[in-house]
Amino acid sequence: MATLLVMKYLRLSLILAAFLFVVRCGGPRTASSVPKTGESWLATYLGDKKIGYSVSRYNKYPDGYRFDNLMQIEVVTAGKTQRIRSRSVVTTWPDLTLQSLKFKFVSQNRKLMVTGTVHGSELRLVPEGDKPRVVHLEGPVYPMAAIGQLVIGRKPAAGSTYRFTVFDATVMSVMPVEVAVQGYEKLTIDGKTYDALKLQTRMAKLEMTTWIDKNGMILAEKSPPKMRSERTSPKLAIATETGEAKFDLLKMFRIKVDTVIPNAASVRYVKVEISGIKPADFNFAGDNQVVLSKQPLVVKISVPDIPDTVMPLPVKTQKRFLRPTLSIQCDNSAIKTKAHGVLGEPKDAVKAAHELVSWVFTVLKKEPTASFPTALDVLKHMEGDCNEHAVFFAALARAVGIPTKVVVGLVYVNGAFYYHAWNEVFLDKWIPVDATFGEFPASALHMKLGEGELSEQAQILTVVGEIGIKIVEFKSD
Repeated sequence: MATLLVMKYLRLSLILAAFLFVVRCGGPRTASSVPKTGESWLATYLGDKKIGYSVSRYNKYPDGYRFDNLMQIEVVTAGKTQRIRSRSVVTTWPDLTLQSLKFKFVSQNRKLMVTGTVHGSELRLVPEGDKPRVVHLEGPVYPMAAIGQLVIGRKPAAGSTYRFTVFDATVMSVMPVEVAVQGYEKLTIDGKTYDALKLQTRMAKLEMTTWIDKNGMILAEKSPPKMRSERTSPKLAIATETGEAKFDLLKMFRIKVDTVIPNAASVRYVKVEISGIKPADFNFAGDNQVVLSKQPLVVKISVPDIPDTVMPLPVKTQKRFLRPTLSIQCDNSAIKTKAHGVLGEPKDAVKAAHELVSWVFTVLKKEPTASFPTALDVLKHMEGDCNEHAVFFAALARAVGIPTKVVVGLVYVNGAFYYHAWNEVFLDKWIPVDATFGEFPASALHMKLGEGELSEQAQILTVVGEIGIKIVEFKSD
């Protein structure tokens, strides 16, 4: 059990979401001002270690543009090397609004393929092996690949700020992006000096600094957690670094504390003091979390009582958290069949939720996984880390009528906090449960920072390397 607790829970998908967001590239700004084709190679680093590369290309056609991106990275977590490769192809109309997309993600034995087309005010996404999903659009939507051109085409002045709505295939979400123009500066890369336009980009809580050339193509970029990309030659981009061994990502995502708690699962109450982040950046308040003070930031977390009465299924409230999504395919027949195979025809939401936590904990192999987690993929492979457990549990629970969230934050394990994903189920109030650890309810040593799928989860990357935690007091059973 100690090995299970210490080694398995780094959420690689959070790193991947940030990395894929970084390695986007730009294309042409107008039909007459730039070449008909372009290409940019980037080497990408995490800290001072090279972890991969990307190549981005664009082509101009009479009816719009095509953007191609190939990305490959290699990282280590819990001593296991993870190789990830993604490919995206996006087409736009002449005004750079999104027309269609193809996205493929491959890592070890995992694969995700999604195609999408825009029809009027709808984006129709078709994941391989699943039914189409429709995203309703409000106004024009652009691909992430076109951010540089959207800015360059406006002949921006220092101090200008632009806002766009984009679709980011790496997290399969439509979201607003704000771009603040810092101005032009000289940037030297590999002995070559460029007139680079410096941009500060904010998507949700994620911020990055980008330098682009006159055609909107990325020259360099920095983003959390300690990630950077730089333009280079194809030969140097592809070249594998030799010498020092790659460091384990698990160490980077560890937040040490001075207090040792021998039986973490039994902790019913904890008070923690948090440093290094702004209280306004995260909503710490919840059904089982209370902010006691903001200067310093002190949060109390307690384990809620489980209802001791029968709660009929399906639960009639919180219907938003009964709906299917791209990663929580609770309406899929295979998911429904599995849920009812585990539970039969459940009548009590409390009992059903408890049984599902135990079943997922027992049957899923604990394995560090670099994947784009979906419930159907987990059903196929029956293994994964915390996010695979969380999306799988959410799909099974929603399939039988239990409103369920995926939440993300920090969990205490053997003297440190690690980044982690778990669930909340609505049983008259939101109850935290953890299928990865088999906890119903989850211990008080789960600090929630956000909820939702990858686009929301990736926001916690902003605190990597910044947050400090001190355990003020705790109580156990």
